[in-house]
Amino acid sequence: MPQMRPGTLRLVLLLIGVTSGSRADQPIMNMMPRWDGGYGVQVLAESIHRSDLMQGKDLVAGGHSETIQQLHFQGVYTWDRAIRLTFKLPYVTDARRELPGGSGTKTVERDSGWGDLTLALPLKNYFNLSQRTGNWSLTPQVRVPLGKKENGYSVAKRVWGSGLSLGYETETYHWLFATSVTGWIFESPEPAKWSASVDLGWNARDDLQVLWESDFKWNEEDAFTLAAGPALYWRYSDRIHTRLEWKHDFVSKVRRDRPQYGNGNRVSLGVGFVY
Repeated sequence: MPQMRPGTLRLVLLLIGVTSGSRADQPIMNMMPRWDGGYGVQVLAESIHRSDLMQGKDLVAGGHSETIQQLHFQGVYTWDRAIRLTFKLPYVTDARRELPGGSGTKTVERDSGWGDLTLALPLKNYFNLSQRTGNWSLTPQVRVPLGKKENGYSVAKRVWGSGLSLGYETETYHWLFATSVTGWIFESPEPAKWSASVDLGWNARDDLQVLWESDFKWNEEDAFTLAAGPALYWRYSDRIHTRLEWKHDFVSKVRRDRPQYGNGNRVSLGVGFVY
């Protein structure tokens, strides 16, 4: 399991102490099932395109991009309305990145295969007020590497990690507000990472929700990303749930010690089934 770096525990405790909550995305669509003994599965198809090879804020090589296509297989079991167990397992169908070659040429590297497994235990405390409902959540998580870390291009990190999320969500008949903060500690040399989110939603119909989601991500290597965009949630039936999401990197700063890809766009389409 990962060793805590100096100061990391203090930073995590600070995040827990000053934040009103966190809302890490969990199956099914962060919503279902909400009854004892319920379970569900979902599949998300995701496409990520990062258009520039950068170092810090600076452009290293324009026109050298990274594209990742992957499927996310996820599931949840609800022992009690307040206690759940979830898993997330990505499969990279195709990933490619372009590197500068000699004489102005490009070198293309590819990757595919299973990613790392994430297990989580969302714990929720629900409340009902006169005109709104909501919940507070605490979610310990663990990242399990499936396979050994190898040299070369790999989307999966192949290191152990432990995380903690805190969340708050409230909803009225017409509106939803949710906020979150999450901290992750990984095995060396992977830096510790943190993220926060603010989501605003409008209940257009009983079965349709329109959201604007903002994500903030940063790590120990001074990388920082602000991504935001719309999402559409549609409950086709009590058993079938769908979600379409798009996010754009409005601010993209990568690590300063080596080149990485930034200035990205992400599209995700998912369908979930609950029982």
